[in-house]
Amino acid sequence: MAELQQLLHDPSTDAELRTLATEEIEQTSSKIPTLISVLQSTLIPTDPFAALPCLLEIRPGAGGSEAGIFVGDLLRMYQAYCKRQGLRAILVKMDSPAKGSEDEIQEAILEVDSPGAYETLKCEAGVHRVQRVPATEAQGRTHTSAASVLVLPSFPEHENEDFGTANLDDPASDFYINAQDVRTDVMRARGAGGQHVNTTDSAIRLTHIPTNTVVSIQDARSQHKNRQKAWRVLRSKLAQARRDAREDEKAQLRVSVVGIARMGRGDKIRTYNWGQQRVTDHRSGFTLNNLGDVLEGGQSLDEVMDSVKAWQKDREVEALVADEEAEAARKKPR
Repeated sequence: MAELQQLLHDPSTDAELRTLATEEIEQTSSKIPTLISVLQSTLIPTDPFAALPCLLEIRPGAGGSEAGIFVGDLLRMYQAYCKRQGLRAILVKMDSPAKGSEDEIQEAILEVDSPGAYETLKCEAGVHRVQRVPATEAQGRTHTSAASVLVLPSFPEHENEDFGTANLDDPASDFYINAQDVRTDVMRARGAGGQHVNTTDSAIRLTHIPTNTVVSIQDARSQHKNRQKAWRVLRSKLAQARRDAREDEKAQLRVSVVGIARMGRGDKIRTYNWGQQRVTDHRSGFTLNNLGDVLEGGQSLDEVMDSVKAWQKDREVEALVADEEAEAARKKPR
């Protein structure tokens, strides 16, 4: 490229050679973004959970009943997205309050049971904020509410080459759980639901005592099925927590040495503004005014997610450089 630029700026270059140099620069320049992307993918280590299915756990945050309604909006958005992408999505859990709006959801867990779903959707983890006028607002004031989205790796039910049952029995595995560390409570299902609610002891609550991680499942009529679901969700939560702990440890080292912090899952990542029909992702800085298509899981959501994935690649490359600098600083004589 430097030699071609020199030819263009050299007064003695004839017209034909100048034309050829211009064409070559244009062709080479158009390939640079692709080459950069390929290089980034080569440098960045593969996420250990990349090939796995995933669980999307959506919970209301600040904002009262409006936050619970927003959980339903996000759930339907991801269901529509999965349907359009050909991903198999199964609603594992959906809890509604005993009292309040029928559209309000206290917690929803969606399993995306397709290989590679974790890699596709992990960019959605974080706090999603909504700005709109609630149906119950008499004076037309805009309210701000929030919902949190967790993206957890889901251990497949069936064995395969990469993730066999040995991972469940290996104490070094992120998915390993010592059964003696888990307390199981059986209770009657409660809240809004079908005929089995409050009539059978089908609900299961698992508590991982060392971390105080609690999972409650009551959606199925069968206690056995609820127990299976609860164990899968618990394994996913603990696996992600162990991964996050390692990443946080690395991030603390980066901050102390080179000042690069890690964005956590509790950070505000995206705003959905009803009045302006605007969606803004606060990580990539990407904004578009097509809220309806985003909430329908359409191509606009693809655009938002792609912008975040590009941003994440850049941050991961920065992290690699930071790790090298941190290692060099550690070895430097004091």
